[in-house]
Amino acid sequence: MDGADPSELARRDDLIRRQMAERTERQGWVHHVVDGDTGEVLTTRLDRPLAPLSRAERLARLGHGPPLPGPWGPVYKLTARSPYQATPLNWLAQYHVAISLSDAQDYIGWSLPKDFQSTSDPPGFSAHFSEPPSQRCVLTLVFAASAWDGAVGHISFVGTVNAEIPIAGGWANHTVDISTVPPADGVHTWANLGPGLHSVDFNSITLQAERVILDPTIG
Repeated sequence: MDGADPSELARRDDLIRRQMAERTERQGWVHHVVDGDTGEVLTTRLDRPLAPLSRAERLARLGHGPPLPGPWGPVYKLTARSPYQATPLNWLAQYHVAISLSDAQDYIGWSLPKDFQSTSDPPGFSAHFSEPPSQRCVLTLVFAASAWDGAVGHISFVGTVNAEIPIAGGWANHTVDISTVPPADGVHTWANLGPGLHSVDFNSITLQAERVILDPTIG
């Protein structure tokens, strides 16, 4: 079978870049906090980029102890440009990607048709962290996404954590913070893209220990 016309591929990539540039001019921000023990999702729409203090306060509402804005202990981060770490073994895999730019951009992109239906082999990605900290951790995903007009799409997480993240409205930057106690054999999660989603650009997934404020009156 003949390969795709290089000039056609170049035009497609130019179109995608232009669409992404236009989206950044009308973007919003959304913060999702997930209780990994129950799958409960708290979603907050923001009128400005996510701030560390309010982010920590929303995590604290889960009742596992109020985390500080900064990390404590090791921080493991995987991106499109850095999908693999040998020691400890951490990796990121992607499925049915529309575009993964090799220039100055560091993201993986999907574009789904309006009539997309659920499938046993969905687009998305998976990630594995082989040696998580031996305490409660925060698994953070950063991506931008939009849904088709009038639809609510979902990104479904299965594996160590099971939850569904709602995606509604136009282009927005999403941060998902999942509070979970990792199993001893590591953290493994699949993120599956579902019907209703229009576009998704994945930036990074990070695992770090959850830092807790200790009550100074104790001990």
